[in-house]
This record gives sequence, structure tokens and C-alpha cells, in this order.
Amino acid sequence: MAAKRMDLSKRTFLVLSGSSNPLGQSLALEFCKRLATDSMALILDEDEQQLSRLEEYLQRELKPETVKVRMGKLDASHSNGADIMEQALEAANDQFERTIIIHNEGEAATKVLQEPQTTQDWKSYVQQQLYAPVALSQRWLQSKTLEKVEKLAVNVTSSLMIRPLIHVGLLCSCKRARDMYFRAMAAEELRSGVHVLSFTPGLLSTHQTQCDVNGNEINPEELVASKRLLQLPRVQPLQATLKLINILEEISFVSGHEVDYYDTFVL
Repeated sequence: MAAKRMDLSKRTFLVLSGSSNPLGQSLALEFCKRLATDSMALILDEDEQQLSRLEEYLQRELKPETVKVRMGKLDASHSNGADIMEQALEAANDQFERTIIIHNEGEAATKVLQEPQTTQDWKSYVQQQLYAPVALSQRWLQSKTLEKVEKLAVNVTSSLMIRPLIHVGLLCSCKRARDMYFRAMAAEELRSGVHVLSFTPGLLSTHQTQCDVNGNEINPEELVASKRLLQLPRVQPLQATLKLINILEEISFVSGHEVDYYDTFVL
């Protein structure tokens, strides 16, 4: 496969899910700043207060009349994301040159380590972390409105969280399954002009003390046995975002491959 570069300054329909953590907020702002006039950004998350704060932040930081920002509140199962996206496309009534969907981790990456015990808890967790992103991506791929539009899917993943670790067995399992789904998407949709990138943003500075379901505090050092990983420099959300943008616009990428922030320190 040939390496691909992308000029982000095109009229774009952007979908960003998992915007409640600092990386999601940075992704929302920096991508919107680079999109062409008459683009639309659909920002999805379950946390209504976080969505409101992010909307106010984007309104302050972005130039008026450039990118239309639309916020979408996900339900507890995240199963309504596809319907919200279709409503946004109908409201846009525009012809886009490109569409980008970014699946970020949201709160699962930074605040709560959850290892559900009951069958229903497991089903609910898998619904949010695996089934919902896949369903949203499938509707995005199959949308009649976006049928002839160039597509880019970005899967925010983790080289750490796909390893077997205590306290996060279910998160690791869902992440590994998501990674395989996006690899399969890259292979299946290659002839349709769909490009896929899995991006590992590094050990973020916001990955501080976390809590398990019982409220017990757990430091990242307690989860990671590798001294090499612990010695890697912590990354600010903006650094990770700019690295991703640089990969897309300057360094280039191969569809279906994973790129880690630490692969090179050059922004």
C-alpha cells in the first residue's frame, strides 16, 4: 500500500466521539481550526456538562462562520450515535469534500478503571466500548449522503492498554477487538477510497491516579511492569493532537497501520 498524506483544509464532515477527556477536547479544537469554511463538526459524548463546556470553548476559540459545530449527547448505551449523525447530515444540506471520523476514548482512558462483575455490567461495557463505535462507523461508511466522499477513520488506541493488565482486562479486550475491526475496515474498504489510521497518543500527562469501581486509587505505575514504558516522557494532549495532524499532513501514513507517538519525537 502507498503512503498517504491529507490536506485537512477541505470542506469536511467531522465526527468525533469520546470528547470528554482532555485529548478529545484538544482534538476537537485543533481539527476544527484546520477545516475549510462550511465544514461541520459533530462532537459526541455521554457527558452533557462536558459537551456544553466544550461547545462554549470552541465558540470562543474558533473564527465565526467557519466550521459549524454541532453537539450530540449519547445515551447510556451510546447506541444513538448513528441516528444523531444522520440528523446532522440532514441539517447540513451541504456537499462535503471529505469526511473524517475519530474514535477517542473519552472517560474510559483517564478516570475510571472498571472490571464489571455481573453479566449485565459486562454487556453494557462492551456495548459502549466496542459495539457502539462499530455501529457508528458502519453507518458512516454506508451513509448515502457521504457515498462519494473521501473517508478517513482514526482509531485512538493504546499500545499499553491492549496488553494483559490487572484491573483493565475488559478494557484491554475491547481495545484489541476495536483495533482488529479497523484493520479489517482498511482492507475491506481500500477500493472505496476509505483510509484508516490507528493512533497511539502515548502516556498522557492526564493519566494520573485512577479509581477502580470501588473507589480505590490506583497509580499507573501499579499497572505497568515495564520500566522502559514508565521511563517514557509523559505527553500533553496538545502534543499528541499535533503529532496526529502532522502524521496526516506531513509525515504520511499507510492505511490500516498503527502509529505510536513515541515512534518519533519529531512533531
